[in-house]
Amino acid sequence: MAHFTTSDGLSLYFTDEGAGLPILCLAGLTRTTADFDYVTPHLNGVRLIKMDYRGRGQSDFDPDWSHYSPPIECRDALELLDYLGIDKAAVLGTSRGGLNALGLAKGAKGRLLGVAFNDVGPHIDPQGLDFIMGYIGRNPAAKTHAEAAAAMPRVF
Repeated sequence: MAHFTTSDGLSLYFTDEGAGLPILCLAGLTRTTADFDYVTPHLNGVRLIKMDYRGRGQSDFDPDWSHYSPPIECRDALELLDYLGIDKAAVLGTSRGGLNALGLAKGAKGRLLGVAFNDVGPHIDPQGLDFIMGYIGRNPAAKTHAEAAAAMPRVF
């Protein structure tokens, strides 16, 4: 298990596998590195880097709620690239990760080779945000994976 320490002292989990073009995978709001497991076997000949944001997966929890923001997450991503000695990388951004990719393009354009967006667009529907606010920060009602799978058609 690989971790690096951010400039504000948190230990963040990451994976780094393969060789070639570096691709930094940035997950969605409540997601982890595991979100990219499905695409990993299809990305041959690249260096695939995945990171758990602060407070997610195997990364440290940040007691300062204001640090759970795109600017801090972008800083963490750049610090990971620095830690790995990578000057430029392509980004695969899913949902919030796509928004963070936009932040990187705005603030560190020279560090990006390109961006691929997944599940993010030019408009964020307020109903979608309301839906997210209805479950984020709450323990799920399902107690098992089977219960969660059975609830999916009803929820989505």
